[in-house]
Amino acid sequence: MRKILDNMFANKKLSILIPILISALLYVLFILFGTAEDKINTVIAAPIVSVIWFFGAFLVVYVQVKNKSCPEGFLNIVEFVATLFFGIYSTVDAISVIIGGFQSFTPITSAGLITYASIAWAHSKRTQ
Repeated sequence: MRKILDNMFANKKLSILIPILISALLYVLFILFGTAEDKINTVIAAPIVSVIWFFGAFLVVYVQVKNKSCPEGFLNIVEFVATLFFGIYSTVDAISVIIGGFQSFTPITSAGLITYASIAWAHSKRTQ
């Protein structure tokens, strides 16, 4: 399982940067084309929620990475399942937002992508 995670996050910078850029792109397209009733609230809340979510998810995983009593097998499973779940969630949600003409964007839309990036960052802190 560790080899799979190492391959997924082989290029640390791209593993962190690409999901954040995709999330930012969805956000900008929502700002340009979205006509939701509460657009101003969403435009204000999305970056705040994304930053809190990124560092929160990073800290949850990072604490376990640095925890000496956390078994490596458990950490591998948690990282893999979280990455898989949030990866699938973000793909489905991004497609839904695009198909819906950027009307269904919410602050949580970026959560899957942001979580992938934060897990990649925490994974890069692991030592052999």
